[in-house]
Amino acid sequence: MSIRPTVLLISFVLLVLTMAAQTSQSPRKKVASTVGGFTVVRPGAEKWGEIPDGVLVGKPSVEVGGTLRVAVLQGDPMKATRTYTVLFSCTEGAKIAPHWHPTTENVTVIRGALAVGMGSKWDDAALTEVPVGGFFSAAPQMRHFAQCKGESVIQIHGVGPFVVNFVAPDETDAMKPM
Repeated sequence: MSIRPTVLLISFVLLVLTMAAQTSQSPRKKVASTVGGFTVVRPGAEKWGEIPDGVLVGKPSVEVGGTLRVAVLQGDPMKATRTYTVLFSCTEGAKIAPHWHPTTENVTVIRGALAVGMGSKWDDAALTEVPVGGFFSAAPQMRHFAQCKGESVIQIHGVGPFVVNFVAPDETDAMKPM
């Protein structure tokens, strides 16, 4: 048998085995699993909770005005140099005051919408709406702020630590942390 038919045969067998495995699962629903570095989290299996101590640093310059919750999907967001993926949920109108992160923040809107603005001071006129499926990235130490539009869920991923450093009320855009 030549190499090409062998590859086709192996591909076909793997396809059949994969389809059989998907259709013959037991009735109990496996919602999240991690095996040897491979993680699967099915929709609705997230474990939502309060934002842990140590994530929010400083005092926000604007009131949140809503509810923020977090679910860690992968990794440990607080560990330096380690990858992480988290979900944040927020209620209509919730605000995340001007802040910055020590590492790049990558955000994808999963549900609802998020309005984001750049700068050290809250400015409604500077907000740009990011709809479902939209993405934005903020470089380390970039001052930015956000507001939830509707019941929203965003996915954030990057390299830790994931820390939200609120901008001091007297800080200007030109100021950077030491």
